[in-house]
Amino acid sequence: MMFFFFAVTSDSRNLGGRFCRRFPCCGATGAIASVTCVSQKFIFFFLPLFRFGKHYFVTCPNCGAVFEIAREEGKRLEKDPRAEIDPNAMRRTGGQAARFCPGCGARVEAGMRYCPYCGRKL
Repeated sequence: MMFFFFAVTSDSRNLGGRFCRRFPCCGATGAIASVTCVSQKFIFFFLPLFRFGKHYFVTCPNCGAVFEIAREEGKRLEKDPRAEIDPNAMRRTGGQAARFCPGCGARVEAGMRYCPYCGRKL
């Protein structure tokens, strides 16, 4: 009797922090964000043979919004640890973006109508 053992699993690697001039979610500028590469692995008899389906993600350090990065941009960031993230190559995929007061810049909850710090109408 002969059997084959293979599996497809998910793999996540942190590529480290990268500088981004501007985040479109909350307007954070000059922030260092963590870049993550998520891919699938094909395993045959407990040996990983190859990876496929790479996707790159970055999380805003200010509000927690999650963006997917274009594949070409992700590959560039993976090769060069000093590369900056291009905000035009990001597409929002999830995460809870925080609200900020336009008057004082304080973080405010989603249901608030007035800023608890400066009193300005939101």
